[in-house]
This record gives sequence, C-alpha cells and structure tokens, in this order.
Amino acid sequence: MDIRSGASARAADAWTAFWADPGQSSCATGAPEIWQVLTNHWSSFARSLAHGTPVLDLGCGACAVGRLVVGARPDLHVTGIDAAKIPSIAHPQIAVLSHTVMEDMPFTARRFGAAVSQFGFEYSQTLESAREIVRVLGAGAKVSFLVHHAESAIVAATCARLRVLEDFLGPTLCAAFCSGDSARFTSHLSSLIGRHPHDDLIAHLARALTPRLGHPQGKRIAIWAAIEEALAPERRVSESLKSSCVAASRLEEWLGPLRSVCELKTVTVLREPGGVPIAWIIEGLCG
Repeated sequence: MDIRSGASARAADAWTAFWADPGQSSCATGAPEIWQVLTNHWSSFARSLAHGTPVLDLGCGACAVGRLVVGARPDLHVTGIDAAKIPSIAHPQIAVLSHTVMEDMPFTARRFGAAVSQFGFEYSQTLESAREIVRVLGAGAKVSFLVHHAESAIVAATCARLRVLEDFLGPTLCAAFCSGDSARFTSHLSSLIGRHPHDDLIAHLARALTPRLGHPQGKRIAIWAAIEEALAPERRVSESLKSSCVAASRLEEWLGPLRSVCELKTVTVLREPGGVPIAWIIEGLCG
C-alpha cells in the first residue's frame, strides 16, 4: 500500500509534523489527570502478559505506550509502527517502523503475542487492519486498544480548535486580507475573536497581519498562502481525529471488523477521575 499518494500522504505528513514537536510525547500532553489514567491502564495490561511476549504497537506515535509497557515489564519488547515519520527512539526494548501502515504490515505470520493501540487503530481502514492484525498475531494473543471516545475532553478540545481554524481560514477573511480591505478585515476579525474568546490564535494572527494590509496585493496573497500552509498540518490532524472518534451510537457497527477476527470482551469506558470519558477500552483474544 502506497501511503505517499493523495490524501494518505497528506495525512501522514501532517502527523509527521505533529510528532516532530518534542512537546507531543502523547496525545494527552497537557492533561496530567488523563495521562495518569492511561498510565495505569497500560501498566496493568503489561503485567497481564506472559514473560517475554513480543508486543505490537499500532499507530505508535512517539511510543508513549511502548515506554509504559516496558517500564512496567522490562522483559517485554515492543515494535511500534506508524504511517508517519517518527523521531528515532533510543530504547533497547522498543523498535519503531515509520511509514508503515496497519493495513499492510511487513511482518511474518504469528510474529507477535500481543497488540496495543492508543488512539491509533481508529485512524486506519479498520477492516483491512483487522485482517492484518489477525495474520501477524499468534493464536490467543491479547489485544488492548484505547479508541477515542466522541464525548472525551480530547475530542472536545480538538473540535473547538478545528472550528477556530475553519473560521479563520474561511473565504471571508481571506478575501478581505488579500484585497487589502482594512475595514472588512478588522470587522471580521473582531467577530471571530468574539466567537472564540478562549483561543489566542486569531488574536496572535491579527497582530501579525494587520500591519501587512498595506503591502502590495501579490505579497498579501503570498502571506496568506504561507499561513494556510503553516496551519494545514494541525487542521488535517484535527479533521482526522474528529472523523475517527467513535460515538456510542455507532460503537457496535464500528466494532464489526474486530469482532470478525477477535473474541472481544465487553467494551468498557476509560474515564477521567471526574467521570468524563477518555476512550473506549477494547480488549480480547485474537489469532
């Protein structure tokens, strides 16, 4: 499968930019209460595995899950795969394969004894990925997937940010800036700031763009194009999360591909200490 073409390539490039940021050690960066719950989950799962089990981490990102797994069980080895380019991981028990998709994995049959995924599996073509997972896992292999819950704080924050990006990059503000219409540009900016008072992106860009309204039109168009290019990775990542999270109303349908290859336990919800959903816990035996 060629991930370097079309929409797949653009999505992979966006995630490459995301994981290149040293601050993105996990998708729960900046939320310590969520991260502690995730840590507890993976430490518990790691302790349930047999000695020396080879573990496959699907959509591994910066290998946060792999680090937690081997931190709880130093005898385990984790192989992570991701469609994006992942910064090198200097850890003797963790190997990472960048530009490697779940739908077409370069592993021999029954290579792994367990599979994990934290906010990764749901981004794939799940039917094709499920078939590959059962191929590369040994008989009776354990799986534990955390899948974005549509009602989680992570999803809510991402969707709010996406609305900011969509509003700012919409045609109205673009036309006002590129035409040099100062009154229209200022009026629309004020409206956007009023709709998104808790996000500082619009105010920051307003300060940067307003003095440039007097530039020649060609330069203004080039400036706007540069802003669109700079914001494109975040927008694509946010769009991917929004489209990949799973609502309760579609959970059973969404589980179909996994149920066809795994004996799943009852699906439960991982929650913040206050009860807000974080993720669906999808576990069972595969292979």
